[in-house]
Amino acid sequence: MIKVNLVGTAKKKPVKTRTPIPVPTSIAPILILVMVLATVAAGYSWYSSMTHEVDGLDKQIRALEARKASLDAVIKQDQVYEARKKMVENRVKVIEGLQKNQVSPVLALDQLADAIQRTQFVWLSNLDQKDAVLNMSGTGTSLNAIADFYSNLTATGYFKNIDVGSATESAGNFTFSLKCEFAPPRNVAANAAQAPLPVAGGN
Repeated sequence: MIKVNLVGTAKKKPVKTRTPIPVPTSIAPILILVMVLATVAAGYSWYSSMTHEVDGLDKQIRALEARKASLDAVIKQDQVYEARKKMVENRVKVIEGLQKNQVSPVLALDQLADAIQRTQFVWLSNLDQKDAVLNMSGTGTSLNAIADFYSNLTATGYFKNIDVGSATESAGNFTFSLKCEFAPPRNVAANAAQAPLPVAGGN
């Protein structure tokens, strides 16, 4: 008996071979890469934070500088008021000193006050007198102011042999000493000598 295979011989399908994916033998490179990326991210975050902080500090500095400028103006104004106050107080001291030593106090004070008023930013702190010689000390805001005071004393015509001592700088001002002789012009001195003395009491 003959058998006929009508189905046919089944063909074997070719088996597909997959290319094996190489697996790293160590995870160390991956860890290094992750650490590098983390370090970069942290550095950028720190840099951004510092930049923001620096900007904030710059704003605070500008605000403080503006505040300092306004305070400097107030301090300067107070110094002017204080200088005027000292000038008034020192005038009182000058009057008392001249009256104590009996050297034409009114006339000498008038001429000295005139020289001071003509000089900006100079005031006296002390005045002593012996006979016709006056020794005084004071403060000026600059050497030019002290030089102007010397010139104004000379211009009055009532002071001679003016000798200005060395000036010492302190806190932005200059302290100085000055020695001179009070010598009114001859006609003024003669009129003062001929003036009648005040009479004590009265009828």
